[in-house]
Amino acid sequence: MTTFRPYAKHDPDADAIYVVLLDADVTRSHTLDDFRIIDYSDDRRVVGVEFLGVGGGIDLQDIPHREKVEKAIHELNLGIKIFA
Repeated sequence: MTTFRPYAKHDPDADAIYVVLLDADVTRSHTLDDFRIIDYSDDRRVVGVEFLGVGGGIDLQDIPHREKVEKAIHELNLGIKIFA
């Protein structure tokens, strides 16, 4: 059995980062603001978090699993500023 490890994907054309926290289907999304969207599974677990406009930095305030999200973003080695 393999253990799932959270990871982040960067789309430079969209100036966006998506952090995948769980290997599951997204059934619902919750928009925190114009720059942050949280995706949930059917059983209400956090599947991932999308950040838009990341060139100006990322706000992790009110983001679930903040430590995992921050670690995955740092592993991209993009030098994006983190706020929280």
